[in-house]
Amino acid sequence: MDVKALVIFAHPRKESFSHALLDRVTSTLKEKQYDVTVRDLYAMNFNPILDSEDMIHIEEGQFVRGNTHYPPDVQTEMTHLLENDVYIFIFPSWWNGMPAIMKGYIDRVCQHGFFYSFKDETVAHHFKGKRALFFTPTGQPQVIDGKENPLTTAIRTVTSGWLFNANKVDVIDHVFYGRVPYMSRDELELYLQDAQERIWAL
Repeated sequence: MDVKALVIFAHPRKESFSHALLDRVTSTLKEKQYDVTVRDLYAMNFNPILDSEDMIHIEEGQFVRGNTHYPPDVQTEMTHLLENDVYIFIFPSWWNGMPAIMKGYIDRVCQHGFFYSFKDETVAHHFKGKRALFFTPTGQPQVIDGKENPLTTAIRTVTSGWLFNANKVDVIDHVFYGRVPYMSRDELELYLQDAQERIWAL
């Protein structure tokens, strides 16, 4: 059976290193004969705003939502998550976090009742056996005084470290590529080769 990979990408500039990373990752996945779906959030003009009627809240001790159905664009993304085996997130670090459009994707798509549940343990089982790999280019150096940059540790904790803590997805790694704006093309190519090797190792 073919392995299906979902690439969720956020960067507005096609000339960016992030976009070069997207191209290298997707081409390598296809070389591995994976069935690849790319969700380029900026190209899609994805709406990152979670409306009040779509968010969960508590009434009389119960989690409820105003709307009984998820919006059509959210349902589309949910279907992609369910149908794919491997998730690859590619997004830069801006202001020590993910771009707003990626955060909005998570807010709107990774909803209670679909992605996780405090009431129904079977929800998590829909994601059992799925894997995730994260790539984050950043301007920050990744090693300070011989240790991982504390910002990197913090960003990993609040992104890949918490996203799947309530379901069964296995996070393979969260790879950070540092000092990207200050590096030569040859140095950036080494990053791309590293990403390529990590995809081949899946």
